[in-house]
Amino acid sequence: MKRVWVSAARAAAVGWVAMLPAMAQPPEYPNTSAMGSLGDTNAVWYRQCMAVQHVQPPARDLPAASALHGLRHCGAQDRYYDTRERVAASPLAWDQVRHCAVAEHDAAVLMMLYANGYGVSRNHELALKYACSMPAAPAEMDARVAHLKERTDHHDPAVFDQCDDVTSSHMGTFCAAIQERLDSRERNGKVVAIIKAWPLAQQAVAAKLQAALDVFAASRADQETDMSGGLRAALAIEARGFELDQFARDLQEAEKGHLPRYTPQQYQQLERKLGDVFERLMERRVGQPGSHLVGHGTVTKDGVRITQQAWQAYRDAWVALGAARYPNVAPHAWKALLTQRRIEQLAEFES
Repeated sequence: MKRVWVSAARAAAVGWVAMLPAMAQPPEYPNTSAMGSLGDTNAVWYRQCMAVQHVQPPARDLPAASALHGLRHCGAQDRYYDTRERVAASPLAWDQVRHCAVAEHDAAVLMMLYANGYGVSRNHELALKYACSMPAAPAEMDARVAHLKERTDHHDPAVFDQCDDVTSSHMGTFCAAIQERLDSRERNGKVVAIIKAWPLAQQAVAAKLQAALDVFAASRADQETDMSGGLRAALAIEARGFELDQFARDLQEAEKGHLPRYTPQQYQQLERKLGDVFERLMERRVGQPGSHLVGHGTVTKDGVRITQQAWQAYRDAWVALGAARYPNVAPHAWKALLTQRRIEQLAEFES
């Protein structure tokens, strides 16, 4: 799964995540709670949902009634994706995921388990029933139900995911948060594996760099993401993740000996270009309506200034790490590399 955080974004994502699994009781069937009405009872998806309304999972797939209370708030979503990421998850691990999902009435996880046959026999009708039990926009419900039917008709072996047929901003944000959580685990593992072998003094410098990175990445998400569209929170999640991914790639490349090579003259040219771009952004539409904005969205000049300061701190922290870990690379080379990227970021607001 790969889909389209960070204060505002994290709040939005966590809010939607909380809506899905932690319901005290199953919703009405089909679940039209996100549609603003009962839904179109003549729609193909509605008729298909009603056809499987009374399908029930085998008794052997259900947890003991005595275990249900202890499974409340067990985190079915995280358990599902964590187990799916394992190279060879045991049947017991999938049992735990399924029992947790039953306890939390997490229809999305149960849908994916039965659609993919994780720890259970594949069961199209059950997967469809659980798909119809999820809160979804009409187009999303229609697409998901049709997708499941197509898989059955064509015996599609590909992994099925709740994020395959997203049409709503809520699910877009939710799925972006899932992907970022998975990416973060992989990314952090790579970074930790590199840094833990360094001398303690270099590790300390790296920790300061990572702290500066966190501030810059969060500022890119909060201050330089256009918040005018329905996918604004998802875009903020991706903006933050992109910076963290870039850092991990840079660190890996540096350890392989692929280090920046810029002349002092090239850095000076880039520095002047960055100054010119920044100055143009700060002067745009002065005295006109919306003069506090840059570009055509919601990003403000103050937001760009705040992010620029965070970027400068991040750049300087990279220079410090370079001096400690890669002393043969001149400071201007690190600055040039990061300045070139910052120019590209700011230039987007001029298009």
